[in-house]
Amino acid sequence: MATRGSARRSRTVLISLVLLLAMLFVSSSVVALEEEEEGAGVWYVVRYGDTLSSVAIRHNTTSAAIAQANSLSNRNLIYVGQRLWIPEAGSTAPAPTETAQPGTDPAPQPGEGFWYTVRWGDTLGALARAHSVTVSAIRSANNLAGDLIRIGQRLWIPTGDTPPPNPGPTATPAPNTPEPSNPDAGEGFWYTVRWGDTLGRIAQLNGSTVAAIKSANSLASDLIRIGQRLWIPAAGSSAPAPDPNPDVTPSPELPDEGEEGVWYTVRGGDTLGAIAARHGTTVAAIKSANSLPSDLIRIGQRLWIPSRGSSPAPLPQPQPQPGGHQYGFQIHPWVGDLGHAIALTKDAGFGWVKIQVPWYQVEPDGKGGYTWDHLDRVLNQLHEADLRVLVSVCKAPNWARRPESDLSVYGPPASPQDLADMLTAMATRYRGKIHAIEVWNEQNMGHEWGNEPLDAQRYVSMLCAAYRAIKAADPSIIVVSGAPTPTGVNDGRVAIDDLLYFQRMYQAGCKNCMDAAGVHPSGYNNPPNVRVGYTNPAEPNFKGHRSFFFQETMLAYRQVMVNYGDAGRTLWPTEFGWASSPDPVPSYEYAADNTLQEQADYFVQAHQLMRSWSWVNHSFVWNLNFNLTDPGSEMAQFGVYGRPAYDALKAMPK
Repeated sequence: MATRGSARRSRTVLISLVLLLAMLFVSSSVVALEEEEEGAGVWYVVRYGDTLSSVAIRHNTTSAAIAQANSLSNRNLIYVGQRLWIPEAGSTAPAPTETAQPGTDPAPQPGEGFWYTVRWGDTLGALARAHSVTVSAIRSANNLAGDLIRIGQRLWIPTGDTPPPNPGPTATPAPNTPEPSNPDAGEGFWYTVRWGDTLGRIAQLNGSTVAAIKSANSLASDLIRIGQRLWIPAAGSSAPAPDPNPDVTPSPELPDEGEEGVWYTVRGGDTLGAIAARHGTTVAAIKSANSLPSDLIRIGQRLWIPSRGSSPAPLPQPQPQPGGHQYGFQIHPWVGDLGHAIALTKDAGFGWVKIQVPWYQVEPDGKGGYTWDHLDRVLNQLHEADLRVLVSVCKAPNWARRPESDLSVYGPPASPQDLADMLTAMATRYRGKIHAIEVWNEQNMGHEWGNEPLDAQRYVSMLCAAYRAIKAADPSIIVVSGAPTPTGVNDGRVAIDDLLYFQRMYQAGCKNCMDAAGVHPSGYNNPPNVRVGYTNPAEPNFKGHRSFFFQETMLAYRQVMVNYGDAGRTLWPTEFGWASSPDPVPSYEYAADNTLQEQADYFVQAHQLMRSWSWVNHSFVWNLNFNLTDPGSEMAQFGVYGRPAYDALKAMPK
């Protein structure tokens, strides 16, 4: 007990020191530096949730290049507030000598405002529009000579003394929400509250008064929320807002499939009580049908409204899958030459690629704030090359996590509906360009689940919400359950044995919410066609558990599916491979046991096995090109580019 107490105290002291460092560093400002002769690039300040890989992806470079440019001895150790020099793609030049000391932010102008750190893709025009201010006001507040800004630069965004020349824009109404047209309501318009808004600022920008806005919206206090819709009465008016929600039940947006009810999109002013009363049902029934943890709903959210006596939302039928074995590579699409990866894939005779799309990358800063530009580029190129795409979605943005979450690691959302809403947007935007979606990744491991208690039932609730959303947007997309990682660890915090976790997924009802089951069968230093009991005196380690064997894991998962009456569904190995390295990354020592030729042989043997199993029709090699895009990483040890394994995969019969 004393040891545990000491450990807890040590952790507490360590956490306190880290937080203190974070406060000291974050309070320091970032000085935007000109590109130096030592190498072009930008300065970046590490934020909560950052990893070297995620920073590299965001800036189109590699973690190895960042580590070299900043003389990092441990790529896995960066801290909040740390300033990193991000070299341009293809460069590993060291960071330039700083020409100014941190802490010299431009002096904020008098009045209201806030600091903003420039991110990739930002322009002064976009920032001005986002914060209802003018470009000239931002330039003046920050003493900018032109419109050039840099990633990592901190800008003062004035919001009080420098109003834009025109009144604040009228927000686009929520779906199915008509603009006010009741002449008795008086003149005015609807406005959606944004970050940084106050009633005083909204009133000032729109020629009204706080009292008039409060009266028109029946506000008891000055408290407003981001996303809240307010009626802004014209000057001199305080007439109440017109009803934005006429009492009309919308038509079902999906056909009823064995269950009575309708789909409903939440509009301004809705509450669960009002929706329930309007549709002749109960709040409890709506919450149960949509797996809602509380009464909180959002404008634009889609709810299944069950008729009295029914409950769950109907689940679309699993998607039929094409015949014949389908071959895929997992590729690194965010760094390097995507065209080269495409050419390698097609030259090998493979028709699929898998890419991992971190959720935080496409909806980073808040609900509905999508940034699709990188994904647009990648999916457009893959579509033009006539490749089919499996997208693995994981890693919730910080705003979607639970309040008590450990933000030093990525994890799941607090509400499955947030994930469902993002997937609705993704599936709708990329109809015909995304062919399958794997919902999460290795969720039986603590570091993939935000160090939160590992819970298969919680995951399946998330999977089912995602399945409904994807199928509503594009029924042709194949939904694959997130693949657990093979492990014998079973402490409920670091990991849960993957076979036990898979069984719990079935107990929680996963077979109603997937078209195929994801699996990550690892081979370690063992051939794919051997099973538990295999020995090799020259390589005695990694033999004592089922998770060390490719075939054993595949057969064990298949048996679970048969046991739960799901023999007709297929298993998708969405990641499988053998690492090979003469100098392995720590914890991957088995990679030294696998020669490059053995790696090649094992891949071919594994495909021969899978083609003989009727219940496997898609497989994805882990990985094609991480040894090119991220050399020296643990992922690079599995890469087949430039190795005998690629030639063997290209030559094998398909």
